[in-house]
Amino acid sequence: MVVSSRTFVAVSIGLIGLGLLVGPSLGQQQDGAVRKSSGQGARPASPPAPTPPTFGTIDMGEVFKGYDKVKASAAEFKGAVMKRQNELMQVMNQMKAESEELAKLRVGSEDFKKHEAKITDLKVKSEAGRETAEREFALREAEMMATLYKEIQAMVARTPTHRGMTYILRVSNDPVVGTDPNSAMRAIERSVVYADPKNDITKDVVNYLNYEYKAAGGVVPAAATTPASAAGARPNGN
Repeated sequence: MVVSSRTFVAVSIGLIGLGLLVGPSLGQQQDGAVRKSSGQGARPASPPAPTPPTFGTIDMGEVFKGYDKVKASAAEFKGAVMKRQNELMQVMNQMKAESEELAKLRVGSEDFKKHEAKITDLKVKSEAGRETAEREFALREAEMMATLYKEIQAMVARTPTHRGMTYILRVSNDPVVGTDPNSAMRAIERSVVYADPKNDITKDVVNYLNYEYKAAGGVVPAAATTPASAAGARPNGN
């Protein structure tokens, strides 16, 4: 029997379609088998053993008091505030002078109106200057404190390395005194009730901070004195 060309084409198309359907199915089965076989022999890596915790302490308040850069930054900040206050005070003095002149003039006269308008302008200028100064110095203070805190935090992270400490807790070494009733309440609210003084790194951090600050050309305030123990001290780390 002679197979017609139409029948041959139809059969060929059917075989091609079957191949397209079967091919991916076989491939998926083979890929799944490979994954299954490879997964059976693989084991998850064991997590590293945790480092035994060793605790140290630091008095951040004492660090800020002892860091020479904090003192220098505070002095610079205070100087800028005083300069702006003097500028605003000049405006206030002008307002005072205008008010004194206004008191000498007849109410409703042309000169009276001119001085009155001048006082109004100065008052607006004074209020605007005060509000601008408050925003400016609030932002400046926040940026200054953030920079200083990051520097101190970085040194705190470096200092305990050579002493094998893995955790540093914040404490307060302020004494409880009878002349300050609030000192007892502050002590009661402390998270750490007792810590071995030998594990306190406050002095080390202050010494290292001042050493690097001075080495970088930082200006040391006249009232600040560097402890003798910091003369040759160098912090670990980069």
